Amino acid sequence: MKQSIFFLFAAGLLLATGCQRDPYPLELERFDVYWTDVDQSGTRTPNDELEFVVRANSTDPDPDQQFITEWELSYEVNGNFGGIIQGDQGISSNSLNVDAIVGIAFLNFPGPGSFLPGDRLRFTFWAIDNHGTSLQRDYTFVLE
Repeated sequence: MKQSIFFLFAAGLLLATGCQRDPYPLELERFDVYWTDVDQSGTRTPNDELEFVVRANSTDPDPDQQFITEWELSYEVNGNFGGIIQGDQGISSNSLNVDAIVGIAFLNFPGPGSFLPGDRLRFTFWAIDNHGTSLQRDYTFVLE
């Protein structure tokens, strides 16, 4: 009898503490980057442009339970932070559409000097929801 009561107590304790379900993930529906050879050199130069087309969504069936609160599109050059191209914080959105055209020559070069062949530009899209669930996608563009 004592054994049965112990098992019932243990089962009740497990049910009472409950297992919280993991939060729903954020969905990166689309992350496309298009290169435009603006100077028609046939190579990737600072005169070129990149177009970012990004779509991110919450996945919780109840739209009031999950929403994107902050996002940004940033870049770094050769491992040095360059800056934030676009972003927003303090939002409450179930979906996010980002369409950005980035002219490489218009980006600030971190530190002294300017863009040179071989420079690696890493672009990062990042978003976070109200549960602290985040997603990130990177794209690297190497100057020739």
